Amino acid sequence: MEQGDERMTNARQGPVLQLRSMPQPITNQPDVQPTPATARPEANLPPTGRKRRKPNAKGNRKRSEVWDHFNIIPNSDPETAACKHCHQRYGCSSKNGTSNMKNHLMNTCPIYPFSLKNDRTQTILKFPSTEGADLVAVTARFDQLDCRNALAVYIILDEKPFRTVEGEGFKYFCSRMQPQFSIPSRRTIARDCFKLYLEEKIKLKALFKSDCSRVAITTDCWTSVQNLNYLTVTAHFIDREWKYQKRIVSFTTVPNHKGETVGKKLEEVLKEWGLRNVSTVTVDNASSNDVAVAYLKKRIKNMNGLLFDGFGFHMRCCAHVLNLVVGDGLKDLHPSVSSVRNAVRFVRSSPHRAAKFKECIEFAGIECKKLVCLDVSTRWNSTYLMLAAAEKYQAAFDKLEDADASYRDYFDDDESPPSNFDWENVRAFVKFLKYFYEATIVFSVSTEASLHTAFPHLATIFIELKKSAMNLNGCFATVAKDMLQKYNRYWGNIGNMNQLIYFGVILDPRFKLRYVEWCFEDMYENESAVKEKLLETINNNLSKMYDCYKQANDNRNTSRDSASSVVEAASHVQTAVETTTQLARENAFQNHLKVIDSVTVETELQGYLKAKNIEFVEKFDILSWWKNKAVEYPILSQLVRDIMPTPVSTVASESAFSTGGRVLEVYRSSLKPDMAEALICTQNWLRPSFYQFKAMEFDEEYEICEDALNGLVGSSAASGQPSQSQPSGCV
Repeated sequence: MEQGDERMTNARQGPVLQLRSMPQPITNQPDVQPTPATARPEANLPPTGRKRRKPNAKGNRKRSEVWDHFNIIPNSDPETAACKHCHQRYGCSSKNGTSNMKNHLMNTCPIYPFSLKNDRTQTILKFPSTEGADLVAVTARFDQLDCRNALAVYIILDEKPFRTVEGEGFKYFCSRMQPQFSIPSRRTIARDCFKLYLEEKIKLKALFKSDCSRVAITTDCWTSVQNLNYLTVTAHFIDREWKYQKRIVSFTTVPNHKGETVGKKLEEVLKEWGLRNVSTVTVDNASSNDVAVAYLKKRIKNMNGLLFDGFGFHMRCCAHVLNLVVGDGLKDLHPSVSSVRNAVRFVRSSPHRAAKFKECIEFAGIECKKLVCLDVSTRWNSTYLMLAAAEKYQAAFDKLEDADASYRDYFDDDESPPSNFDWENVRAFVKFLKYFYEATIVFSVSTEASLHTAFPHLATIFIELKKSAMNLNGCFATVAKDMLQKYNRYWGNIGNMNQLIYFGVILDPRFKLRYVEWCFEDMYENESAVKEKLLETINNNLSKMYDCYKQANDNRNTSRDSASSVVEAASHVQTAVETTTQLARENAFQNHLKVIDSVTVETELQGYLKAKNIEFVEKFDILSWWKNKAVEYPILSQLVRDIMPTPVSTVASESAFSTGGRVLEVYRSSLKPDMAEALICTQNWLRPSFYQFKAMEFDEEYEICEDALNGLVGSSAASGQPSQSQPSGCV
């Protein structure tokens, strides 16, 4: 019987162990010291190997630790116990058990002094898990619902499948991290994720209503592994705190990619979110997008939501146009580029050849840690990266030609390994393509305003293309000529270039209109008529847009003044009637003075353009500058807030497809479109609330992994055993 009691006692371990290790509360009763008279006579007997009961025990034995914190109230019917700390009473008969008293101590007792986690108001400081974050106050009290919500956030942010919660490794981790957490099933966590999506959607709608005056949208289409057509819509805006924001508002299926279908879906999405004021729509150069933008522009115009009557509404993706420009010039690859590509292909064709090439690198004393990579023939930027990495290993390739005969045999009869002449041409290609690569990086920024950064790169590219096309002795004359022809097709004519690109750089206090004039001197040095026409058109359109904002601001002020005058007139009706004739002449004179002052005093736009340019800073926060100048330029700052969120590329929407490709993978192709939209949109909405980890280059990540593996191997060899304990079955 006693052995059965011991088994029952061992089986009752769990949360009770937390009470057993806690110090006992202090009571007012005097301490009783054991004396020989009060000592048990059984203490002097030899051990028998059996656990004996107290001779004075009566009835059932109280084995639970809760009795250290509860007193049984004598003569109570039914049998009742009171907490020693807060005097709360609970039934304690055999049918009640002790669970209610345990729950009281663990969760509800307000003055239990020996457990920090039972205090609802007590918090502890937690060190941040990301670099640059501050200490945060968190509660140590366990909350099942809060942990389930955190698990849903983890599944969404890290793009984990729902079956993660049923994995053995995840269960082991949770059992060690928080044994009290009841892991939900994959169906439950799927419901939690969709519930979180609905909650965040309500919050985002409230944000649009309170902090967003006008949005710029980007959209693109994609075909998933399910062979379904998806359309994504991303809204870009600047909030009241002058912070750039972007949110994916739709990731839904469409029956086809036709322009009218896309336009109707965009209209449906904007109505669902209550977004009526749209400044621009950024799309790629597909012909169907022209139809979609024209349809959407007409519908938004009917709602009176266009910016300056739709001026600059259609923004073509600059990154896509630039890709067309470079691709048209590189359609006929230079022989030097082909030679270097074959050399890289040889090195990467087998592990043995890669090891031989590594030996040549060490022999040549090259310290560069970049890895040679083979390009994709349809992507010019991969060609640039291949050439930029390979030209640093010229000495290693030359050594490989002498050390490995198969390297020379790898080339065809009409080809040979790269010569010094080829390497010089490759370096010239790298320098030439670097302008386009850097511009693409700038255009692809989707976490901050990029409109003001577009024109400087476009101007630089145009000038370099003209120089290369005129240099008939260079190897890029034909290539640059083809590129320049494609460039002029999209950006050479003032009617083709979206003039918001000019407005963006003019509203940058580092550049202003003076920078545009200076760039036009180089771009159109022999075409003064073209230059003057461009400047005149840009000045006139910017002035008209400013006048439109000024008129809207004056109308708001007039309405406000009219409302206040109506209230004042209601309280002074008699006086107003008697002096109407006299005040009419005085008011007319005041209006005459306003007209004179408006003619003589310069506008905000004129004052801004005449002011000196601020000193150039590479890392310049243009939104913070305009936030500080909002009092000085109230009308102009509102114009900036409306047009500056305009993205110059569709990368924000294309990044949603990258996420969609990871979420809708081959092993998760059965996900419903509604659930896919919930996962992708919620991930985008939650990320601004979390600190972003530092983005590492591939080489840096490779070094970290290599150092970590070397360190683990070294420590294991020195100690002869694993450095950390592992669960059974892991070794």
